[in-house]
Amino acid sequence: MTVTSINALKSLSTPQANTIYHVLGYATANDGGGGEFYWDSSDTTSPENGGTIFIASTGRWKRLHDGELNVKWFGAKGDNSINDSPAINKCLDYAKQIFTNGGKLVFPRGRYRISETLNMTNATFWQIIGEGATIAPDSAITAINIQASRSTYTGLNISFESLHYDQINENCVAIWLHKGGSTVNDQVNNTTFECFTIIGAHTGIKSTPNTGLIWQLDFKSIYFDIYEGVSSIQAIGFDIASGFNQGGSTTIRISKCCIQSFIVNRLNSNNEPVFPKGVGYRGYRIYYSTDVYIVDSSYDGYLGATLQLNQNGQIMDIFSKNIHIDGFHCEALTNTLNANNTQAPFRINSTGFLDIKNVVILDSFMNCGGPTAAGAWFLFFGGGVFNFGTYNNNNIGSVDNTPIYIITLSNLLDGDDVTNKRSQINLSNSIQPSQVHLLNRNYNSIHFDSLEVNGLVTAVTGTAPVTILTMPTTRASCMIAVRGFSQIDGTSYFIDYLVISRSRTSGIVKIKSLLNDNNSYTSVVNTYSVTSDGNIQLARNISTGFWVTAKVVNMI
Repeated sequence: MTVTSINALKSLSTPQANTIYHVLGYATANDGGGGEFYWDSSDTTSPENGGTIFIASTGRWKRLHDGELNVKWFGAKGDNSINDSPAINKCLDYAKQIFTNGGKLVFPRGRYRISETLNMTNATFWQIIGEGATIAPDSAITAINIQASRSTYTGLNISFESLHYDQINENCVAIWLHKGGSTVNDQVNNTTFECFTIIGAHTGIKSTPNTGLIWQLDFKSIYFDIYEGVSSIQAIGFDIASGFNQGGSTTIRISKCCIQSFIVNRLNSNNEPVFPKGVGYRGYRIYYSTDVYIVDSSYDGYLGATLQLNQNGQIMDIFSKNIHIDGFHCEALTNTLNANNTQAPFRINSTGFLDIKNVVILDSFMNCGGPTAAGAWFLFFGGGVFNFGTYNNNNIGSVDNTPIYIITLSNLLDGDDVTNKRSQINLSNSIQPSQVHLLNRNYNSIHFDSLEVNGLVTAVTGTAPVTILTMPTTRASCMIAVRGFSQIDGTSYFIDYLVISRSRTSGIVKIKSLLNDNNSYTSVVNTYSVTSDGNIQLARNISTGFWVTAKVVNMI
C-alpha cells in the first residue's frame, strides 16, 4: 500500500497487519525521507523518535531498515530552507541507542542549515558519510562536536558562507574534538577524517588541552578556506592539543590537506562582499603529540597578493617528540618575523627526531626590518636529532635587504633559556652555511652533506683576499675543506683543512690549519681570514690563478 507522507501514514485509522506500507516522502513525495513501514499492534510503549518509530492509534509504525540511518528519515530537508538541527539531532540521539557496535549515518546530497551544534558523541565504530552534503551553520557556533573511537568521518562538508562578515568570529568552529570534555574518558582516537571541505570557518579542526585525549588520528584530503571575520584572533586550520600528560603513542597524521584563504572578491549568500583582514591566518598548530606526520600538504597566500606572516609559528607551530614532514608547499608569502627574536613561520620543537624534506616556498619575500635584522623561515629548538633535506626556494627575495636565512637554531623559547639541550642537525646540500642562523645555541653540532659554495668554484687570480665562503654572522665555529686547481695546469693543486673557532662571548676568531697538501706549488702560501660579516677569505703569496672550491665539513 502507498501513502504520500509520514503524516498520512500516522493518520490511517485502520492499519492492516502483515502489510508493507510504502511512504513516498517524509513531508512530500520524493523528499528523501520516505521508506517502507509496517504496523506493530503489539507495541504500545515505544516512544516516537521522529524517524524509525511513529505512534499509531493502537500501536506503532516501524520503519524497515538494515541498521543504516539517514538524516532525511527524521525530517531533515537539506535544501537550506529550514533549520535542520532538530531533525538531525533526533537522528543522532537514535544512533547513540542502536549503534552500540557501530553503524552508518548518512547525509544525502544537500545543504543542511543548522542553528545549534551537532553532537556526534559516543560514536564508536561509526561511519559518518556525507554524500556531497554540506552542514551550514546560520550563526557563530561550533558546527560539529565529535567524540569518536575507531570511526570514520567522510565527505561531509562544512560551510559558514551564509554568515555575514561581521557574524564570523572565533566561535565559528567547523569540527571540535571532544568539546566540553573534562576527563581522560573523553576521547577521539583511531579515527579518520577525509575527503571534505571547510569553507568560511574561523577555526577548522580544534581541540583544547585537558578536555580529553586525542591519539591515532588521520586527516586526509581536507581543503580549508578560512578567515577571521571580526575576531581579533587569527583564523587557523588545525588547532589540535591534548593533555593530561597522556602517555603511549599519540600519533597525528595529516596528508593531502590544503589550508588557504582565497576569498578576495567573494560574495556571501546576500550578494555582499566578504573580505579577510589581510594579516594572514594560521596553518598547522599541533601540541603534545608524540608523533606528527605532515605529507603532501600546503599553506598558500592570496591570489594576486602576498600573505603577511606576522605571528610566530604561523605556518606550522608543532611541539612533538618526533616530527616528519615530507612534501610541503607554500606560495605568495611575505615573512615579517625577526629571527633574532626567535620567531619564524615554521616553529618546531622536537625532543626526539625531526625529519623534513621536499619543502617548496614560491614567490615569497622577507620583510623583517632591513639589513641589520635576520629573517628565517624555520626555527628549530628542543634538543633532538634534526634532518633537513631537499628545499626549493624559487623566487624568494627580500624587499628591505633583510638577510635571508632558511633555518634558525636556538635554545630560547618565549624568553626561556634552556642551556643544556643538545641538538644534532644534519643538513643536505640544498642548505648553504650562510643560510643557517645560530642564536643562543650553546650545545649543538651541525653537519653539512657535501656542501659546496653555491655548487660552483671561485676564481682566485691575485694576491688580494678573495671571499671563498660566506658563513653565518652569528658566533659559530666550523671546520672547512678548501681545494684549489691551477687555471693554467689542472694537475697543480692544493688541499687545506681548517678549523675556524669563534668565541661566543667576545666574537674573536682564530684559524688553525689541520692539513695542508699541495702539488707543484710548494712555494705557495695560503692565508685565511674571517671578516666581521662572516666571510671566509683566502689570500695567496703569488698571482697564479686558481679555481677554489670550499665546503663546510662541520659547524658547532
